[in-house]
Amino acid sequence: MTLSEVRKAAREGLKCYNCNLYSWEQAPGLPSSLTRCSRCRTLHYCSKECQEEHWVKVHKDQCQLLSRQSQPFMLCSKELVGKIDFMNIDLTVHDTQWCSVCKKDAEEGLAKPGNPRYGCHVTFSMPDWEEGPRTIPWGSKDLEEDIRTKLPFDIYKLEDLKSGAEKILWLLQALLFKLKVTKYPMARSQDRLSLIELRKVLQIARVKTWLVYMTVPRETSKLEYESSTTVVNILGQANYENIMTSVKMKSGVRNEFGLWDIFKLLSEFLLNSDVVACELASLDQLGLDEFPAEYRSVVEAARATASLTTRDSVVATLTPHLKPFIRVVELLCGGLQQRCSNCKEEITIGAVYYSVDDQKLPSLPFVTIGIVRKFCCTSKLCGKKVIAERKQDFRILHSLIRAMRAKFVGSFCDACFMVGKESHRCSGCLTKVYCSQDCLQKDWAVVHRKICARSKEEVRKVKEGRRGRKEEGKHRIEGWVDCHNKAFGKKSVMDKVVEKMEKM
Repeated sequence: MTLSEVRKAAREGLKCYNCNLYSWEQAPGLPSSLTRCSRCRTLHYCSKECQEEHWVKVHKDQCQLLSRQSQPFMLCSKELVGKIDFMNIDLTVHDTQWCSVCKKDAEEGLAKPGNPRYGCHVTFSMPDWEEGPRTIPWGSKDLEEDIRTKLPFDIYKLEDLKSGAEKILWLLQALLFKLKVTKYPMARSQDRLSLIELRKVLQIARVKTWLVYMTVPRETSKLEYESSTTVVNILGQANYENIMTSVKMKSGVRNEFGLWDIFKLLSEFLLNSDVVACELASLDQLGLDEFPAEYRSVVEAARATASLTTRDSVVATLTPHLKPFIRVVELLCGGLQQRCSNCKEEITIGAVYYSVDDQKLPSLPFVTIGIVRKFCCTSKLCGKKVIAERKQDFRILHSLIRAMRAKFVGSFCDACFMVGKESHRCSGCLTKVYCSQDCLQKDWAVVHRKICARSKEEVRKVKEGRRGRKEEGKHRIEGWVDCHNKAFGKKSVMDKVVEKMEKM
């Protein structure tokens, strides 16, 4: 594409991110009706009200950093003039020549057995990403990635990352780098090519999360949900799970940390836990009595599992150095001493069952990973029952969460982004829904008092009242039932869940 074609295509794909954030209909006449921030010239808005709100909640902390920076310069004494080469050195951009971690890697020997350091994996993990003043990332065809590569947040240190999903991605990249430098034994030559494919997928997933940070308010449940959803979509499109399961390590070879085992376990958080856990967390304001009686035990058990909290504990433990795989399993279980979920025998957990291992049960007592967690002894009979129960519970929980979110689709709070049982609109503009008076007052104090009166003129932003939200919920549920019936046949789990909800 020529530069003019890129610019034209980018303009056609533009949208107001503040409207997108609050599920408002986009303004007619896009993209000509959009204006962009005059300082950084990066994000676009449909109106002064949207720009003002997004500035206060998100963009204010990032705008100056997104703006073009003046070139750095150096001063030196007269004696050094002509004796040294001058270079523009931006210490905020990674350079192996100046990176202290890269120097430490060379001094200590990262490949030495027992070395728990990840090392600096920036050059390895992000080979196609070059941070600079302003570009479209590596000629990406996805025009929504038209963001400045001089990013307004830190991307190099694990502790500085903004979401749990990206922290998992960082650890996965670090583990791939560690596998490479330690020359971890692969069973076949093609397995190394598979690891290269995994590296590419993880790189793209991280870039996608950066766009989320530029558009969604920090420290909200929506940031974690959008990040996790974005990552899952990328991994699914790239066939990540199949690539990962195709990789074979040499049998009988295991290092001190169990690098590949940790890699698979962390990947499971992204593939099968995080999105469902975020969706369940969005329903935390609903009591168990809001769910069908037959399924309350499943919801209660999933809430008790606290999948996101467990994930964060695992990430914290793996920061800043590697820990043995069994230590990660201990955190996952909340202790290695457990009871079999079927026969109640006391067991010591020594393995993990992954969702793709349908035909292969571990030879040691194991734990199932995911938002539905169960423990099992070495009995094959118990194994079959535990796995069958786990599958059934997950299907019920997954369908139930989708149905409940569809039912309350119009009741998501525009301040905390949680579902509210008694949600209500702002009586002034009718464009915002709040789960409580507290959320309304907080949003009013932050910015809404400044734009409320002006927002009522935008009819496309007006949200439905109580009756309209109820009708919208019914239509959404019907859509999910049709979708599941086409995929799984009539009387799918979703069908049964909705029947139970209608009887309440």
